[in-house]
Amino acid sequence: MAFNPKSEYTIVPTEIGIKDFFEYKEDFVTRPPYQRKVVWNKKKKQALMDSLFRRYYIPKLVIREVRLSEDRAVNEIVDGQQRITTVQDFFDNQYPLPKSLGDISKDLPGRYYKDLDTEVRKFIDKSLKYQADIIKNIENPSSVEHQIIATEIFWRLQQGETLNYMEIAHAQLSSLSRNFIVKYSDDLTFDYHKYEPIDENPDKMPFFNLLNVENDRMKHLQFMARFLLIENANGYTDLSDKKIAEFIEDEKATDGIGNYTFENKSIAQNVIKNLKLFYKIFENDPMLDENNGVKEFSVEYFIISIYMLIRHVRENYVVNENVQSIIKEFVYKFHFRWKTYDELSDTDLLTFSNRRQQGEHDLEVRDMILRQLFFQYLKDIDFELIEKDRNRAFSELERIIIYRNGKGYCQQCLREGKSETESKVSWSNYQADHVLPHSKGGKTIIDNGELLCTYHNLSKGNRN
Repeated sequence: MAFNPKSEYTIVPTEIGIKDFFEYKEDFVTRPPYQRKVVWNKKKKQALMDSLFRRYYIPKLVIREVRLSEDRAVNEIVDGQQRITTVQDFFDNQYPLPKSLGDISKDLPGRYYKDLDTEVRKFIDKSLKYQADIIKNIENPSSVEHQIIATEIFWRLQQGETLNYMEIAHAQLSSLSRNFIVKYSDDLTFDYHKYEPIDENPDKMPFFNLLNVENDRMKHLQFMARFLLIENANGYTDLSDKKIAEFIEDEKATDGIGNYTFENKSIAQNVIKNLKLFYKIFENDPMLDENNGVKEFSVEYFIISIYMLIRHVRENYVVNENVQSIIKEFVYKFHFRWKTYDELSDTDLLTFSNRRQQGEHDLEVRDMILRQLFFQYLKDIDFELIEKDRNRAFSELERIIIYRNGKGYCQQCLREGKSETESKVSWSNYQADHVLPHSKGGKTIIDNGELLCTYHNLSKGNRN
């Protein structure tokens, strides 16, 4: 019997008129969730139009049939995003035909689609086609197995254009950590219910506006991944590309596609809190506008070191507006010193600069230098931070006393005028809450505790 392994999918060759990609855009998903949006410049687009007119060889499109329901399917563009958007833009009159077509007809160069003669438009609409391979039998958008096969096809087709490790990690659609990273740090998002790309991302954290670092090749996603590694280790750790790839790989789940539950994990919540504080400290910098970040935040290891400092201060001290202002001024002063230091005399900054790699020890050395200089700065300006109570949780005895003192009633419910019946809280649903929040220096003592229902405890936590 002949050796003949079973194929994972079938391929059906076809051809598609280029006008179809414009007239029926809704049938084509030009940017699947495992791809980035890439835009060709006008010169490249015009070169493709020249090839189409001359009937030159153009590589086949690779299209995956994705079935959304029993009676509805879409065509996912595994390979050919730019070839399709190029003809869509031409029909949308976004650029003219190239000068190079002058040898075919003097009426073609510089003409937009709307300005062409009827006969030429008829030629384009009916005669110009793309060859395509339609991939079938891996059509389930919720199937991890089917998505893995689709991304494998995509990667193998990109051999001439090497993907970096973050772009490969971006395609791990079933990874819960990947989904968190993409949701909060990418420029784009994807609607899995409608199975269509969205060329904006309202969930992207404002922190990334501070960075004078473009998000090409997924640099913002790389920052977010490294912040997660820091929180996952609760401090110093190896932040190398390899560790990021492993972290994303380890978080794969059978129901991971479109699953954003990772954001409920404490490490994810800590990153969000740290980045919100980071942004709050620098959000009023006059450099910030639609096109510019803070120029001091241009170098990766410097940005990560400032994150480590802000993280340490937030975890251990009360960070009010005055403290935020002091951190801001210190960072500016430190940056100036870092950029102007004398290698022969300033050994601290020389060591800081020489530890620019992403290894665990490099991170620790930079953090210790920065933290020491920060607390020296506080001493020099005669400012003392208020340390948070190390004990965040009330003991069992303290919880009993607080519950008895409150007589089993949510104190906030009573303050809102609710009846004792409406304010009653069972022991199993009761929360012992800090009157003065722990984040603002409130101590974990009975006199600073009160009985709250779960609703009011969570509401207060969201405000703080």
